[in-house]
Amino acid sequence: MKAIFQTQYGSTDVLTCGEQAEPEITQQQILVENHAASINPRDWLIRSGKYQMQFAVPKFPLILGSDFAGVVVKVGGQVKNFKVGDSVYGMKNPKDGLGAYAQFVAVNEKSVDIKPSIISYQQAAATPLCGLTAWQALVNIAKLKAGQKVLVVGASGGVGSFAVQIAKALGARVDAVCGPNNMDMVKALGAEQVFNYKQDNFKAQLKDYQVIFDTIGRNGFEPYMKALTPGGIYVSTIPSPQNLKAQIKTTLLSKFLPTTKRIAMVLVKSSGQDLKRLSKLIEEQKVTPLIEHVFPLQEVAAAHDLSRSFRAKGKIILDIA
Repeated sequence: MKAIFQTQYGSTDVLTCGEQAEPEITQQQILVENHAASINPRDWLIRSGKYQMQFAVPKFPLILGSDFAGVVVKVGGQVKNFKVGDSVYGMKNPKDGLGAYAQFVAVNEKSVDIKPSIISYQQAAATPLCGLTAWQALVNIAKLKAGQKVLVVGASGGVGSFAVQIAKALGARVDAVCGPNNMDMVKALGAEQVFNYKQDNFKAQLKDYQVIFDTIGRNGFEPYMKALTPGGIYVSTIPSPQNLKAQIKTTLLSKFLPTTKRIAMVLVKSSGQDLKRLSKLIEEQKVTPLIEHVFPLQEVAAAHDLSRSFRAKGKIILDIA
């Protein structure tokens, strides 16, 4: 099969477009003929050997990529919910083998869902990792409820753009932080007040949030703690030692003192069940995947460079079909 692979860590020069063996499937897996994949920051971190959980990365030759969308061409003997010909989408974590920068992807059926009929394969590939990160942070961890006030930091990026829409769809009041060029776009997604992170005093204007979801994590949790209400929660996408220590401490304290402001981290998990809930919001047109640019598979290096710039509005896609 056609694939992008690497045999060593390094810059974009290590990425090779060529032939690799089509993956075999287990009894619980399906084989997907892949039409599109997306670029995520962890792709270029893994590529360079700098991922924070590099120990979980598959061995060389390594095919990167978490998000995929395509058509089922083979099913394992114990697969119950999918059949050949189904249009599906999903994601694979490093421990699941990655492998989405390829013509075929083998994946456990529990990690996929039927592709929403109103979006393209490219839009579907833009959804799983970022959409699930936002869903799991806001719903599974923060327990976001209608009427609560939430702040999304980094609202114009892949995770942030999903977070604004999901929070709005769930009935929350959503404020956001992003760059000056993206403020109108973020308002259009559903944010009521948008703060320009380049203004030095913007943090002083933040207040009364039950949930703060920081998709960037550049400044850590300290600058945002005053903006949380008692019993509020700050959720970060960064699995740093500082965040881990604060998560353990505040979680324990909150059991005895409910007004404790908690710190938490979201480590996205492959979940067909969570993806199904996200699919429902997409079908209802309450959430729409945003795409910045579509690259052909062989231009993967340019796609990585754009992702590393942190200037993309939404997702960067690789066209594989």
